[in-house]
Amino acid sequence: MRNIIKYGIFLVGALSLLTLNALALSSSSNDNTELKNNSNEPIGINICIDFIWYTHEELRDYSDTIVIGTVKEILPPRWNTADGKKPLKLFNKFEYPEDIIYTDIVISVDEYLKNPLSSGELIVRVTGGTVGDFSMTTDADPSFNTGEKVLLFLRKDTNSHTNDIGPEHFIVTDFYRGKYTLTEDGKAITPAETVTLKELLNTINQTSNNTGDTKALDNKETAGKQAGVGSTIQSKRIPFINSFWMFGAVLGAVLIVRRSVRHR
Repeated sequence: MRNIIKYGIFLVGALSLLTLNALALSSSSNDNTELKNNSNEPIGINICIDFIWYTHEELRDYSDTIVIGTVKEILPPRWNTADGKKPLKLFNKFEYPEDIIYTDIVISVDEYLKNPLSSGELIVRVTGGTVGDFSMTTDADPSFNTGEKVLLFLRKDTNSHTNDIGPEHFIVTDFYRGKYTLTEDGKAITPAETVTLKELLNTINQTSNNTGDTKALDNKETAGKQAGVGSTIQSKRIPFINSFWMFGAVLGAVLIVRRSVRHR
């Protein structure tokens, strides 16, 4: 009787392990299916970017153009795909900067401080925005508000995943460090510093021996990413146990119990 109980316990344990293995396989297959959002809140994707802080002189030298202007319009965010919709890939396959949501900002130019263009308006592109069930943010790109007075250090977009999409545009040199909000009392403000507009203008108007050298910027700037996903995307994997060995263990337990009962 003791042997029957002992082997019965062994059989139950083996069956339990087999069940866990089946759950693991099911969970693994679920990881390869499209993410479904059952809440009203968009799924958040946060891009963390490491970058080098430039001096005012470096901002001037590494920029293709510098302007003072006003935020005229903030266009609807889009994915960097041909149709502006979500890429046809699984959520956990998204990569920065290959797969991003971007927002174009229309700037009404009051004054060109470097390399003047013929247009009275230009478009500045930043990473971030909400499209459908997805919301993307970064800790580096600047934010804009309609009607905001700004001084912008700008360079051409060299990201192959965005530079040919949509209208001709610029990006802000050195992320939020290159966008200054101008106040009525003569201040120029970024999240990192507050200076006077006069101080910036003096630096910009100085003769530069490195005008428009964006190659140096591309070599210095490093963008490391970390896909920040919320609790809606959590791994539910269970340590895998080979199904073949599990089946063998269960079969062996059954044979042992049957033999023990027969001998009695």
